[in-house]
Amino acid sequence: MNKKIATIMSILLIAIIGVFSIGMKKEKNTKTEGDSTTTITVTDSNGESVELTKNPKKVVVFDYGVADILKNLDVEIAGLPKNGVLPEILSVYKDDKYANVGSLKETDFEAVQALKPDLIIIGGRQAGDIDSFEEIAPTVQLSVNGEDYMNSFSTVVTDLGNLFDKQEEAKKDLEEIKTKVADVNKKITEKGLSASVVMANEGSISLFSQASRYGMIYSDLGFAQVDKNIEESTHGQQITFEYFLKNKSDYLFVVDRGSVTGVGEGAKTLFDNEIMNKTDVAKNNNIIYLNSVIWYTMTGGIESTNQMIDEIANSIK
Repeated sequence: MNKKIATIMSILLIAIIGVFSIGMKKEKNTKTEGDSTTTITVTDSNGESVELTKNPKKVVVFDYGVADILKNLDVEIAGLPKNGVLPEILSVYKDDKYANVGSLKETDFEAVQALKPDLIIIGGRQAGDIDSFEEIAPTVQLSVNGEDYMNSFSTVVTDLGNLFDKQEEAKKDLEEIKTKVADVNKKITEKGLSASVVMANEGSISLFSQASRYGMIYSDLGFAQVDKNIEESTHGQQITFEYFLKNKSDYLFVVDRGSVTGVGEGAKTLFDNEIMNKTDVAKNNNIIYLNSVIWYTMTGGIESTNQMIDEIANSIK
């Protein structure tokens, strides 16, 4: 009898242990599922697919255009470069609650490290230091390609919308900008207008083609490029004012780098000379001095792109 009872008790004990073990296993699996993170694939500035964790909590941004996008999508950031000229569009980030991580050209890596970010988004100016950033946190370059501005811009906005679950907001902003671009393009192409785009920098001038950071003026807004033989360069092709006597465009758009860096004479003073005043574009008052802080430091944002389009549209007679 005792032996029978002992056998029954052993079976019951094994059964109880088995049920308990199953329960523990289910609890472990549930916990793992709850802790799992969702990843999403974005396209970086080199056209490469990069996998990122969705909805990162603490983000450091080095590209002002991206900071502009995130501001408009109502996504908080932890820090950005504040040394130098912070564009008015980003004035909200002057608040001390947003950390200063250096300048667009010189990163304060200690400040970045101290933030312990979940994600770092860089621009073209920081591309050479990507390995150093990746030692701190996952890093991706999302700067807009000026040569293919609207397509590149659309990709960045869409990817950021997906990354932060702001798809509807991103879609709305994009649709509004695309409509505006189409309207301006129609106006310019119907008039058959041509343009030249230059940068004034410490007393010299450089010319930019469609395959440049300012390609939007040609490829998206519809101006014809007068000179088809412009040398491709990050800093443009160096020219003299005599160039405009031979290469006549309806409009001349000027980016004044000196107004951003505070170095050299202003572009308006530079272009007010005997040779330039002989050109038709000067006589017709079609030399347009662009908002250089936006065009030089923060292309690729939602608000900045709207302002860029408006600036060009308002200059057309």
